[in-house]
Order: sequence, then structure tokens, then C-alpha cells
Amino acid sequence: MDIQISKKINILRAIVMGANDGIISIAGVVFGVYGASMNTWTIFLAGLTATIAGTFSMATGEYVSVNSQLDSERSAKDEQRIALVNNFSQEAQFLIQHYQTNGISEENARLLAQQSMQKDALGETLHARYGINEDDFISPAEAAIASMMAFPLGAILPMVGMIFVPMTYRVVITLIFVIFALVLTGYFSAVYGNTPKKTMILRNVLMGLLTMSVTYLIGLLMAA
Repeated sequence: MDIQISKKINILRAIVMGANDGIISIAGVVFGVYGASMNTWTIFLAGLTATIAGTFSMATGEYVSVNSQLDSERSAKDEQRIALVNNFSQEAQFLIQHYQTNGISEENARLLAQQSMQKDALGETLHARYGINEDDFISPAEAAIASMMAFPLGAILPMVGMIFVPMTYRVVITLIFVIFALVLTGYFSAVYGNTPKKTMILRNVLMGLLTMSVTYLIGLLMAA
């Protein structure tokens, strides 16, 4: 059950990050194009093209990233397997010290280390030395699919705001849409990353606004 929950959390994290990138990237594109040209069709084509490119970019990037992480994990696992063969007692002593560092008494640490080394020496020492837990990782394909689905979902709100909202309210409504979406993704990123929610939300919103402001100004300069 714990393994399944851990994998689901990692998939959700990939979805939230993919959606967040979709929001910021496409908001930046549509605001930049709006600064250069207020033509709705031009904004739509630019936003759609960026969404398609971003979707595949996120998927391939996530696939490569997770594979690289897994390669590092496999390398550490091979090294630890050799260490256990050559210095089993030394690895057991390291595990005792690791438990003591976490506040366990020496007697209980020795008892726990003995049980751990008998049950799963490789898994326990791997986690103690490198912080690696194999059950926490999702497959590269799952990560890629999650990001591929999430990016266009994040792109929807800025696209809708810039295309379907009347010209008079277009900028204001799109800004509201984007800020609302960034607050949500910032909140969930903080939950999954176990970081302060207010800080994460504020940072997320500010970075989104900065992206839109810079691209909008570039669009104005290009149109001048």
C-alpha cells in the first residue's frame, strides 16, 4: 500500500509540475504575441504551436530526467552491492551509526541494524547512505505520460482568456485566470514537496507574472 501511495504521489507531482510549466510558458507566449499583435487568430496560432511543442518537450524531458535518475540509482546500487560483499560488517556498523544519528539508542540501534541487515541489507544501506528508496521512483514512461497530459491542461486557461474573452477585458481576465491557476499549482507543489505553502505560492505567482511582463514588453518592442 505504501509503495502504491508513494508512486501515486510522484505521478501527481509530475502532473502538477507539467501543468505549472504549461501555465507559465503559454501565458508568456500569448502575452508576448498580444504585445506585438492583438490579432486573435495570430495569438491562437502562436499559443497552439507553443502548446504542442511544450507538450512533447515536457514529455521527452521528463523521460530523460527520470532515466538519468534511475541510472544514478543503479550505479549506487551496484556500488553498495559490492561494498556489502567486501565489507559486510563495516556496512552494518555504518547502519548502527546512522540509526544513532536519528536519535535511536545504541542498544536499539544495534538490534535494529541486525534485523535490517538480515531482512534487506542492500535496501537498508542504500537508503542510509544515499537516501535512495527504489519504491519511490515511477517509470520514465509514466512520468512522460503524466507531463504530456498536464502541460496542455495548464495551457488552457491563458489560451481561453486571450482568445475568447472580449478585447476590452482580455488582459485583466487572463491575468486573473493565470494567477488563480498558479496559486493552485503552487499550493500542490508545496504539499508534495513539503515546503511552506505561502512562500511557494508567492514565488510561483511572481515568476509567472515576471514571465508574462517580460514577454509582453518584448512583444511591444517588436511591434514598435
